[in-house]
Amino acid sequence: MNVVEYPIGGGATISVQEQPGVLRCFRSFPLSDIIEAIWDCDIPDGDFAKSLTIKCPPGTSLQLIGQYRKPARIAQSETVLPSKCATHVQSHALTLFPTGAFGAVIVCLRPDAASRIVKAPFREFANASLNLGDLFGNWEVEMCDDLLVGARTSHERIAGVQAFLLRQLSPQIDSLANRAAGYLRKNPGMPVSALAALLGTSERNLSRGFKRAFGLSPKRFARLARFQRILAERRLDRSWAQVAHVCGLSDQAHLIGEFHDLVGEVPTQFFTRELRIGADGMDEANLIIQQRPERSIAIS
Repeated sequence: MNVVEYPIGGGATISVQEQPGVLRCFRSFPLSDIIEAIWDCDIPDGDFAKSLTIKCPPGTSLQLIGQYRKPARIAQSETVLPSKCATHVQSHALTLFPTGAFGAVIVCLRPDAASRIVKAPFREFANASLNLGDLFGNWEVEMCDDLLVGARTSHERIAGVQAFLLRQLSPQIDSLANRAAGYLRKNPGMPVSALAALLGTSERNLSRGFKRAFGLSPKRFARLARFQRILAERRLDRSWAQVAHVCGLSDQAHLIGEFHDLVGEVPTQFFTRELRIGADGMDEANLIIQQRPERSIAIS
């Protein structure tokens, strides 16, 4: 399993072992065609954790969220979510508010393959949350919880999560909607008419099948895929004008409009007080870790 570590809050000169927190991104080879990434946000320092928020922006993936220390409060806009839940964030970021020592594992399932792990239709997760126990059975989730809490290292935790996911695995369903989602994730700028022609169907038939499967139109899905790319390009220290150009937007004003529509904020508001470790810090991370405005903990 491939892993990349991002230190949280201790500065670039401090070793990972001495950091008050670490964000780890795992890529699972046995599940690489199903999972985008598995994140382990590991912040054992309770006071430091309480000074932060962890934000999951809108995107295309279905997120399975589990916790292994003091449960954080999870909210999306005005809605409070279960501490262990599954959701597809389509608008307004999902935010975790630590209440003490914090540990969360977030599995990001590809939309075109999520049905191999989760039996409920993808459309049911749109800006909603289902308790993991209702999806997988309380016994399975409790067994996974025990593994998370008892693990001595992050690698042990993720190995337990991977084993849990492999137990849920079912055969791939080759559907028109899944193939369309796969193309749009790679090329968000592809017109729906061109995608329909590529798949040998009509634009109307594609749109109806796509909405039935995912709960949103192909155009809206493509905007979410493009938003994910915007976040990734921003990590490369590009200017907002450069990000807009690379992502196929007409100008910076167009990009600002996308932010306002998808998350209800302009970029400067959305990323305010973000913790970044060095110029290259967290270039791959699609989780946004920020200082709470009312709290500040000095790390020596």
